[in-house]
Amino acid sequence: MSASIFRAAVFLLTVICNVLPAHAASYSPPVSDSAGNVHAIEKEGMSRKGYIVHAWQVVNLAQPKDGNVLSVRSLVEFNCRFRQARTMWINEHRDRDAGGEPVSSGQVSNPEWVQIEAGTHAEKLLEFSCSHIMR
Repeated sequence: MSASIFRAAVFLLTVICNVLPAHAASYSPPVSDSAGNVHAIEKEGMSRKGYIVHAWQVVNLAQPKDGNVLSVRSLVEFNCRFRQARTMWINEHRDRDAGGEPVSSGQVSNPEWVQIEAGTHAEKLLEFSCSHIMR
């Protein structure tokens, strides 16, 4: 596949994912982190390949980020076998629940696996994602 076709495919996928209404999604039970941000996994569109689960995560921020960003929608991969996660794509939104057009959107340049620590909000998201899709 040529680089231009690949870029076009990634762009098209991004557009499709961003036009889907966020309010129509159903989510995992919400979990809060130590900063008060509320995280949830979108149930629709989850997929897996082997022990790797692909899911969209929505984070409603406790405090607005630069440019009045109130929520972040990220494509996350969970490694259910080794209990790791990495973020592949990030969309930042001015509205809660990833509503409205993204303020910024882009692929993570060098996604790295991060070990999930026991007792954290990330562990709850991993456990939900792995158990929900692995059934």
